[in-house]
Amino acid sequence: MAKKFEGAKKVKEIDEALNKALADFLFTTQGKLSKAAPVDTGRLASSFVLGKDLPNREVEPKRTSKGPVTVTRQYTRKEITMDSNWFISNNLPYAHTVAYNPIYGKNGRVGGAAWYTTILNNLRRDADRIFTRELKKVK
Repeated sequence: MAKKFEGAKKVKEIDEALNKALADFLFTTQGKLSKAAPVDTGRLASSFVLGKDLPNREVEPKRTSKGPVTVTRQYTRKEITMDSNWFISNNLPYAHTVAYNPIYGKNGRVGGAAWYTTILNNLRRDADRIFTRELKKVK
């Protein structure tokens, strides 16, 4: 007996798995950046933000003393879909220097001075793990 192939249903399941994996990947990467960044006042670590189709230009307000690191989710899991370009940005004027200059990045909480490049170098591995996990759930 032949089994009916429900192509449209399967495509919908794959789309949903890809969207969920993308959301997980973005949230995981944003969290890793915030967790690893050096902390003086907590402003740099709290300024990693998501943007849809364009980098998000928001920054954490200036702080005069140390404060908590907060990861703000600008989008819900359901709002993140594969049909858009997504950005994780940090628009503080010193973010680039702290990310790439080992003198300023030496206090990175995960990975020391190489905190940023360590995360970048592992993006492919992280994406493979997350997308494979979600696609395996599609039967």
